[in-house]
Amino acid sequence: MKKRFSLRNIDLYGLWKDLIRSWWLIVIVAAIGVMVTHTYIKASFVPSYTSSAIYIVTPKQSTGYVYTNTRFADSVITVFQNLMNSDIMKNRVKEDLHVNELNAVMTAQLIEETNLMKITVTTNDPILSFEAIGAIMNNYSELSQYLTDDAVFDVLEAPEVSYSPDNLLTPRKKSIKVGLICGGIMLLLLAAMSILRKTIKTEAAVEERLDTILLGTVGHEQKNRTVKARIAQSVKVLLITSPIISSRFIEAINNIRIKIEYEHERRPEKNVILVSSVCENEGKSTLSVNVALSLAKEGKKVILIDADMRKPAIYKMLDIPKTDVVDMIKLLQGDCGLDEVMYQNKNIGIDLIMSTKGHSSTYELVKSGAMRDLIHKCRKLADYVIVDTPPMSMVSDTEALLDRVDYSMLVIRQDFSYEKDIINCINMMNDANSKFLGCVLNDYKVLRINAKSKFSDLSQERAVEVYDNE
Repeated sequence: MKKRFSLRNIDLYGLWKDLIRSWWLIVIVAAIGVMVTHTYIKASFVPSYTSSAIYIVTPKQSTGYVYTNTRFADSVITVFQNLMNSDIMKNRVKEDLHVNELNAVMTAQLIEETNLMKITVTTNDPILSFEAIGAIMNNYSELSQYLTDDAVFDVLEAPEVSYSPDNLLTPRKKSIKVGLICGGIMLLLLAAMSILRKTIKTEAAVEERLDTILLGTVGHEQKNRTVKARIAQSVKVLLITSPIISSRFIEAINNIRIKIEYEHERRPEKNVILVSSVCENEGKSTLSVNVALSLAKEGKKVILIDADMRKPAIYKMLDIPKTDVVDMIKLLQGDCGLDEVMYQNKNIGIDLIMSTKGHSSTYELVKSGAMRDLIHKCRKLADYVIVDTPPMSMVSDTEALLDRVDYSMLVIRQDFSYEKDIINCINMMNDANSKFLGCVLNDYKVLRINAKSKFSDLSQERAVEVYDNE
């Protein structure tokens, strides 16, 4: 079924983060717009210069009446305008000025309620504009038969050379305006790319886009909150046993643990839970350890198996020395027994089976009878067995383990893996013999203060009720 776009799937925090991260691209596009516009304006700019002169128009036999002179001037100027823009006048002016082309705008107009005529000539050359007025008036006498022979033109204001163009060059303002428009268009394009990127950005998207159960939401937790701690990188992993971890983070883990307990209560014989993700760095190992710790705090006996033998991480997260760990691959190869591999520490509160160094080829070991026997034995020794597995898009180890466990869950980091890859992993988990519990949306961030996840305010009983209804 084709997924429709929904406003509920828009993540404002992710959108803001993408725009801030790409600020340099917006600035570059805006700068390019400024430079290109500035260069174009300067290259294509054609200045225009205007010279003007004012003449008094009177009949030779003037009566002295202003009204009569005004009407006379109006009739003369109308004909004068037609003559000035005629081909014969333009040719005469070109001959006098010794030019082949005359790209000029020539006008003659009556100054309102007077008998004054204003002649203006606009060209791209200030000298040409100035000389053109003189050429027009010099040719008037010879061409006056086209007008009237009793009109007299007396100079009231002689023409002057224009020293500045009429259309002042203002590339800076226009260039900045175009640059801002280009930057705005780039911003909108980046915003559209962020919104349309096929990743999971919100809690609503998990159920709407993936058509699956949202098992829980774990909000973003800052590892090192002070500047000093960030420099020293004193906190390397988020554990609910740490005194600096927020109650919101702990509550999110506890809500997931409650749903696992509720599922186990309905089927007491099933207690092996597989945890995986689509890609690396989505937080599956952190979730596995914290869920195990949360169960242990409730008095449950928990065994945590680090089945990601290619890149084992749990011994680092719990700060366990390599020398104290017997690599589980020895057990799978038949070189030692379960008692030797099992790492027990009262301070941690959970039993661990893990590796300390990466192994290049583990698929055969994962699907071997030794792994099946290991899970079977652990199932009987503990109330809960948590199996941390490799990312499903990287290797096929997890797929081989899905039929060996009772339950599975998929950790999805907000705005990280692509939707189609997540759906492929969910389909594999649904097709396996184990029951798929749902997805955990991890490292969830929203653009509001003290934002809480969907289940953060639910009591334990309400959380169980919601999960039961789903």
